[in-house]
Amino acid sequence: MSKRNRIFLGILLIYALGVALLLYRVLSDLDPRYRESAEELLVDTANLLASLIETDIRDGVFRPERMRPAFQDMYARRFTAQIYVVTKTQADLRVYVTDRNGTVVFDSLGRDEGKDFRKWRDVSLTLQGEYGARTTPETDGEPRSAVMYVAAPIRRNSEITGVVSVGKPMRSFGGFITSARQKLLLVGVTSGLSVIPLSVQESVWLVRPFSLITEYIRYVRDQKHVSLPRLSRRALGILGAAYNEMRDALAGRSCAEEYVRP
Repeated sequence: MSKRNRIFLGILLIYALGVALLLYRVLSDLDPRYRESAEELLVDTANLLASLIETDIRDGVFRPERMRPAFQDMYARRFTAQIYVVTKTQADLRVYVTDRNGTVVFDSLGRDEGKDFRKWRDVSLTLQGEYGARTTPETDGEPRSAVMYVAAPIRRNSEITGVVSVGKPMRSFGGFITSARQKLLLVGVTSGLSVIPLSVQESVWLVRPFSLITEYIRYVRDQKHVSLPRLSRRALGILGAAYNEMRDALAGRSCAEEYVRP
């Protein structure tokens, strides 16, 4: 393999490894970044609902029948919201409320009321006055069915009397992650292909001066008269001039040897 090809492959390999490492880091961070954004919004939503529930509680009793019609109407709504590359057609927000013992007294989907949710981190930590959140698959062994939950405490006279937890299915923002990954891969492949002609140009630029010097040295060794090649760099030009002087010196020494030879 010629020097030019080796330099070309070396430049291409270094660039490909750099791009691959960058893409790997960015792609691996996409999912956590989207989760962080979704969790931040769930925190606001959970605290908003907690404030609304606190103002609606009368005589220390939470009445879920006042919330149920609103969520039923929300789930029944159909709309078309074009959010960049994702089209959203219905709401998928989930909400459940527990009492001070962790028992579900309201579930927006109407399937978990009466269950003990103290085992879940979002409920248990919030009842202790800490930040409670969790991500749990709805179906075992299927990560795509996971739902993110963030809880906020319901207080009465500065005492925690319950928990409201807001959930968001991860598949609802999976389309954004898929689209972002496709765009990043497209940019990476395009960058990799565009660097090929640049690598060829750089390899030619690096190898050509050395090939000229090698050829020139070969001519000097054979005592052939050649003009100084035009090299692009000043240092290489000086080096070529030095070889020219060496050629003249060798020619003079040869004449002297023939003159003193008996």
